[in-house]
Amino acid sequence: MDFGLSAEQQAFRDAFEKFCQDKIAPRAAAVDRAGEFPRENYRALAEHGFLGLGYPEDVGGTPVDPLCNCFAAESLAAACASTFLAAGASRDLFGTPLVRFGTEEQKKRYLPGIAAGDKVGCMALTEPGAGSDVARIRTRARKHGSGWQLSGEKALITNAPVADWALVFAVTDPGAGYGGVSTFVVDLAARGVKRSAPYRKTGLRGSPTGGLTFDDVELPADALVGAEGAGFLQAMQTLDKGRVGMACFGIGLARAAMAAAIKYASERETFGKKLQQHQAIHFKIADMQVQIEGARWMTWRVALDGGEGDTGLREMASVAKLFATEMAVRVTDQALQIHGGWGYTEDFPVERYWRDARLGPIGEGASEIQREIIARALLGF
Repeated sequence: MDFGLSAEQQAFRDAFEKFCQDKIAPRAAAVDRAGEFPRENYRALAEHGFLGLGYPEDVGGTPVDPLCNCFAAESLAAACASTFLAAGASRDLFGTPLVRFGTEEQKKRYLPGIAAGDKVGCMALTEPGAGSDVARIRTRARKHGSGWQLSGEKALITNAPVADWALVFAVTDPGAGYGGVSTFVVDLAARGVKRSAPYRKTGLRGSPTGGLTFDDVELPADALVGAEGAGFLQAMQTLDKGRVGMACFGIGLARAAMAAAIKYASERETFGKKLQQHQAIHFKIADMQVQIEGARWMTWRVALDGGEGDTGLREMASVAKLFATEMAVRVTDQALQIHGGWGYTEDFPVERYWRDARLGPIGEGASEIQREIIARALLGF
């Protein structure tokens, strides 16, 4: 597989990196402290075209190759992980399933608002008693007149406190197992929808997370996304793609942490020489680079595989997501260690990278789920 970048790809990568460092990174600490959805960053991303990457042109989108998506995701996560997660949940977890499975009417109704940054979306899959085990979800959608009636509760939903629209996964046929789950697009201003207060979180504080409750919410017939009973497959295919994004999240955070560690080690002096001259320190930095490069090439490979027909995407997406997100936890931890006591204060950004990275092995399928997927593919059960 050839990872040689074309002139167009390199130009895109350079331009988006500059945009993120100039416009997004300077606000990252303030976004974390405010603990609110980063509206200013979201609008800037829309103006720069990020929120429409991968969408059709007729809804305000910009078709883009898989590697450019990786470049953009890595640069954004390095600049502000909260913004990455908030924008990604809207663009990818809400919008991308509509691109892939929605009707033309649904695409034209919802995607332009996301691409323009006027609207925010979310994906409501997880429940208080069901996360990765989609067959255990309890939210129900019953046929009611010409449409549907939705009841249930969702939890741990990125953007739930601020989203305009949600993709909601609900049981439509309780006796059909995985084949009884369907997907609906729901206006969160509808009667019967309630939101929880935003959760207080360890990291990614600028990406609000909360719960949604649906109390006999009336949905029109055209709220159904794709075929009835196709929800499980839609969710899994969406998460497969999302795991590539989470791998980029890990790479971006680790890259930012390594840069912070290099800067600190080049300025701090101990025992009569720069910190970076101590073997114990520069070996840590060397190990960071090895892990980041390994994760990046692994992620690029699966991104290109997914762009060529999804061949083996599920297993390799799990491999990349598992490695890159666990790598980010290790690298941010070592970067904090290099900063010593100062790393444990808010005077340096490394403590934020450390807090933010910890979501990686949990979100969009915990590390244990990724290992299960990989093992099942290898062992054939």
